[in-house]
Amino acid sequence: MEEMSPDNIHGVILAVSSSIFIGSSFIIKKKGLKKAGVSGARASS
Repeated sequence: MEEMSPDNIHGVILAVSSSIFIGSSFIIKKKGLKKAGVSGARASS
C-alpha cells in the first residue's frame, strides 16, 4: 500500500472534523427546538 501524502492526510482530517461539527450542530439544534416547543409560544401563533 502506498503512503499517503501530507495533503491527503490534511484533507481527510478536515473532512472528518467538519462532519463531526455538522452532526453535533444538528443534534444541538434539534434539542433546542424540542426544548423551545415545550416551553413557549411559536412564532406563527
